Amino acid sequence: MKKIIIFLLLAAAIAGAIFWSKYSNKVYYNAEGTSGNSAGNLYNGGLFCEINGTVYFSNHKDDGALYSMDTDLSNVEKVLPDKVVSINADSHYVYYSRRNYEKENRVVSALNFQDHGIFRMNRKDKKLTMLTEELNGVLCLSGNTIFFQQLDRSGNIEIRRIGIDKKNAALLTKEPLIPASVRNGLLYYAGVSSDHFLHSMALFSGAEELISDQFCYMPVAMPEYIYYIATTDGHNLCRMDYSGGSKETLVEDFCSTFNITPDERYLYYQVDGGDDNRIVQLDLVTGFTTTLIDGNYKQIHVTSKYIFFYDFIGKTVYAYDRATELLSVFNPPVFEK
Repeated sequence: MKKIIIFLLLAAAIAGAIFWSKYSNKVYYNAEGTSGNSAGNLYNGGLFCEINGTVYFSNHKDDGALYSMDTDLSNVEKVLPDKVVSINADSHYVYYSRRNYEKENRVVSALNFQDHGIFRMNRKDKKLTMLTEELNGVLCLSGNTIFFQQLDRSGNIEIRRIGIDKKNAALLTKEPLIPASVRNGLLYYAGVSSDHFLHSMALFSGAEELISDQFCYMPVAMPEYIYYIATTDGHNLCRMDYSGGSKETLVEDFCSTFNITPDERYLYYQVDGGDDNRIVQLDLVTGFTTTLIDGNYKQIHVTSKYIFFYDFIGKTVYAYDRATELLSVFNPPVFEK
């Protein structure tokens, strides 16, 4: 009888281990067309990312560690100590580029020696999976694939892809473009090597198409238009339709960066290069502009309720409440973990 009980317990333990191994490593897949973050946010560093009422962000007060909060800035929590950029998220996971080698208080140990790479974190239990250990730049989740910049052995940037399940890794192109703006299976980008025109590329076949011979920077593909900075036209902020027709100039100032709300109602941009540098809000329906603050700023991020941006040296972050039109310094708490 004793041997039977031991056998049954052993069998149960083995079955439990098999079950746990199978389901603890289960990958949850997305619907096609799922986007991990907005193009505007990714161009600006991917330091804020909103998903289903939660904002994940890189806390500048805690050496860039991954934090979360509600959309109204409440319930701030520390998620991971990793210094993170290019944050993407879906219903089950957060994806990010680890930049621990840039930490001000970097600590290297035998238990934590991998200070760079792309990681997938389960939002429920915070379990980490490394998708690639290579040095990387901007990354973008589209559907079930991460598209990202990677340094090759010669130190040149190339664009690669890998599934969220670590499968189907491949080179997409050796053109050192920025994989930030994806819409309907196409990556929209400004050429780098041969020209600076507006192009599109099919994400899996690599088939390219020239959309416009307008020189551009930071093309953001939205439902109605493609927005971009016209680099040979005074760095004005412009847009064009998907046929590549004539451009429409929206801002006749030297713009260094910008972002746009998902409904294409408001543009936020930094005016640079003169004595009147400032962050501005443009209402694309009324044409009315509002200066949020004078000075030099960068890395504008859009969430459903707030606009975040950094001062030029990256030490102070501002939060603009779109509903109340109040601007304040964003000072999230810091937690030990």
